[in-house]
Amino acid sequence: MRCRTISHAASLTSVYPLTSDLMHIARIILTALLIMASFAQPVSAEDTEFEWDSTSASEWTPSFRKVEIPSAKDGSVQNAYFRPTTSAQPQPLIVSLHTWSGGYSQKDPMAADVEARDWNYIHPHFRGFNNKPEAMVSDLVLADIDDAIAYALANANVDPDQIHIVGVSGGGLATLACYMELSRSIRSFNAWVPISDLEAWYWESRGRRFNYADHIMAAIGADGKINEAEARRRSPLYKSLPADARRAAALRIYAGIHDGHIGCVPVSHSVNFYNRVAGEWKYSTSNLDEIYRLAQNDSSLVSKDELLSLLAKRINPAYLQHGDTLLGRPVHLRRSSGRVSLIIFEGEHEQLPGALSLIDVE
Repeated sequence: MRCRTISHAASLTSVYPLTSDLMHIARIILTALLIMASFAQPVSAEDTEFEWDSTSASEWTPSFRKVEIPSAKDGSVQNAYFRPTTSAQPQPLIVSLHTWSGGYSQKDPMAADVEARDWNYIHPHFRGFNNKPEAMVSDLVLADIDDAIAYALANANVDPDQIHIVGVSGGGLATLACYMELSRSIRSFNAWVPISDLEAWYWESRGRRFNYADHIMAAIGADGKINEAEARRRSPLYKSLPADARRAAALRIYAGIHDGHIGCVPVSHSVNFYNRVAGEWKYSTSNLDEIYRLAQNDSSLVSKDELLSLLAKRINPAYLQHGDTLLGRPVHLRRSSGRVSLIIFEGEHEQLPGALSLIDVE
């Protein structure tokens, strides 16, 4: 950028001959530009804070109160924001999971929509920022989320058949992990722009100069290397599908087409997890390579060519002609198989306003 600015200024002198006074002024301007450019520092991706990983605390209305939940796993106390319904009739429970760098007090745009519907709500801490071993979808994290659900069931008028888990980004990672790990009956799992493979995301973050790579290293790394086996153990993509516990549960995955370009999680995380789970339900195999081979002749799955095209083009011309939309945004890809669905929408690293309306509550 420096060279382009200077060459542009120099070109003006060749097109418009200058007097000695004007030439002196031009030299001063060019010198000033050189000095300014020498102090200018490029904006590092590490300095970028994505809106959906902001750690800003929310101004919670009085109907949301801070509660303390003892851990059944290690006895520590977990904070959460909790809202019980005021209705005499049992109401749904929304379990809203904070993002990668956030915690229980983090702003949650869904909270106002929950309050307007007078539903039950809990926003647990589950070990907070994912930069330490006890966080980042550890066994303690999953136990904390289960403890939070148990607390809400014991302290609010919850319809036990209407428990819905929702998470964005790092919360999407936790949502996918809950789908694969929690033994509790859950009606729906709703993951927005989720991470599904921690080892892959480590290298993607390194390549994009995002400090999320440093967080992963702090949680499961040593001597400058991440523990690949531990990364896989914690990653939802490689966990065993609890078929008996999930037969009646819906899994909905949403990803912005530009994420990974304008954002930090490539859509491959969503596509791979969708294929893995949908393929296993349909073909009884968890081998992703085999599932991608099957996808070549199965339109309910996403083929490798389709995935590569989405990553490269960030648009799907073949699908846009259908005029399909999600909450007012064009849809680039929609897939479903059984109770598992995937939508790639026109967007970035985000959850769309009105996301609560996509949860089926009968």
